[in-house]
Amino acid sequence: MSEPATILRFDSFELDTGCGELRRHGDRVKLPPQPFRVLELLVRRSGEVLTRADIRERVWCDDTFVDFEQGLNFCIRQIREALGDAADAPRFIETLPRRGYRFLLPVEMPAPVKPKAATRLIVLPFRILRPDQGTDFLAFSLPDALTTSLSCLKSLVVRSSLVASRYSAEAQDLKTIADAADVDLIVTGTLLSAGEEIRVTAQLTEAASGTLVWSQSTQTSIGNVFRLQDELTERVVNALSLPLTTGEQRILRQDVPSNAKAYEYYLRGNQFSHDPKQWGAARDLYLRCVEADPCYAPAWARLGRIHHVMAKYLTTGAREGLERAEAAFRQALDLNPDLAIAHKSYAQLEVDLGRAADAMIRLLPRARDTADPEVFAGLVSPLRYCGLLEASIAAHRRAVALEPKIRTSVPHTWFLQRDNARVATAKVDDFPYIVAVSLAELGRQREALPVLRALEDKIKTRLRDFIMAARAMIEGDTAESVAAATRIVASEFSDPEGLYYLTRHLARLNQADAALELLERVVGGGFFCYPAMVSDPWLETLRNNPRFAMLLEKAERQHQVAAREFARLEGDRILGVANRNSGNPA
Repeated sequence: MSEPATILRFDSFELDTGCGELRRHGDRVKLPPQPFRVLELLVRRSGEVLTRADIRERVWCDDTFVDFEQGLNFCIRQIREALGDAADAPRFIETLPRRGYRFLLPVEMPAPVKPKAATRLIVLPFRILRPDQGTDFLAFSLPDALTTSLSCLKSLVVRSSLVASRYSAEAQDLKTIADAADVDLIVTGTLLSAGEEIRVTAQLTEAASGTLVWSQSTQTSIGNVFRLQDELTERVVNALSLPLTTGEQRILRQDVPSNAKAYEYYLRGNQFSHDPKQWGAARDLYLRCVEADPCYAPAWARLGRIHHVMAKYLTTGAREGLERAEAAFRQALDLNPDLAIAHKSYAQLEVDLGRAADAMIRLLPRARDTADPEVFAGLVSPLRYCGLLEASIAAHRRAVALEPKIRTSVPHTWFLQRDNARVATAKVDDFPYIVAVSLAELGRQREALPVLRALEDKIKTRLRDFIMAARAMIEGDTAESVAAATRIVASEFSDPEGLYYLTRHLARLNQADAALELLERVVGGGFFCYPAMVSDPWLETLRNNPRFAMLLEKAERQHQVAAREFARLEGDRILGVANRNSGNPA
């Protein structure tokens, strides 16, 4: 809803729209988010008749595949139960057959509550004033380290280093960058090599007015870079008068590297870690870092991430790589149980290891008290694997609300909802298999094929076989499509969601035995998106097979367990979505 947050009072109840609570005599009455939004709409328009179409437009928005009629009926029942109302003798909500609903009581509407929004900040890559091979890596790595430090603060929304890397203070004025990145404050800086030392000048600027909040120039050696990063973090916190909890103060002072060389390896590894061509170099630098300082938790966390992405996307050593990744994450969390980057990256590994529910349980409590968009982005996948598709989309929306340009895996959630039109809006280069299949389902094969052929020639990783499988199926070459899918199945590829795509792919091509065998790996491997499986038309060739029914039942059990955990952790309140254990297309 677009209305401002406020408290709406009627009878002995009050509806706090700011925190999403219904209270009676001050005591909270449990009401899931979707029924809460329906009640809020009815209360705000007390005395008016709201048609079901009105409610759908205002509350369901673009949730195209929700069974609206059944969902609204369920919401009204939950509202009446919470209010102690009755359909046959209503005190609060009147049902008008074939017309809609009307809220009957007068409502008191005090002045809106306007919570203070978190400050939004971006740290741009520093400009190099004089190129120097020995220190140029700091232009990205020092701002990246500063971004990581500040992102743990609840009162600050910090744009990621990947977002920051798109902007150059030389190429654009700061107001343009601030508008594009949607931030209030910008940290910029310059680097100048001066013999054995470097001169670092940093500034904090208020975007709207262009006012310089502070500026600092420091000359130091590479050995003192961590001290410089710590000093810059403190200057930002002090300049903004940010209220720090005891926990935040502890986090900012934790994880100090024991020696300068270890920290240099760490920063150089960070520079390479976002470039797939440099993953091997990043891994080796992190290994050198933990060898020099075995107690530096952030290096173990980054090492775990590199092992994971290399195991997932390169063609050899997948199993060993995943084992090394998990060992590194555990080492990081043994050293620092509160390390955010370790939890965020470990959760993605848990998903690929078939432990999506564990990943959800790891991240949901952290999402409760954070302004970190990456935590919400990280929830998109595990919630989808558990079959909580509405919650997956809600997590994406929370991530985008905090960082509009953040990338999440939500196109895969749309794909499982069979929202082909929305999937087709994503770039083929980013999600080649699912976008190509969705375009084909929409009858737009000609748009997909040229891009797929170009990607086939360019990509050398395991993704190439997915592209070939899609391209050959669209072209009608069943033999080639099955062969490409079979190569992936026979490899070390273990991502259960990717294997589910191949299951439905093989079933569509009438390879029922192979599809059923693969579905066992999918469900056993921790992908149990029951709402998608139960209604997927590509699986029709399997539905009369008792083996399929057994696997579907197993997926449903796991889905229900995850849904109960989601409810126990109050995932509906954290993400702002009702847990209806659904998400399947209507």
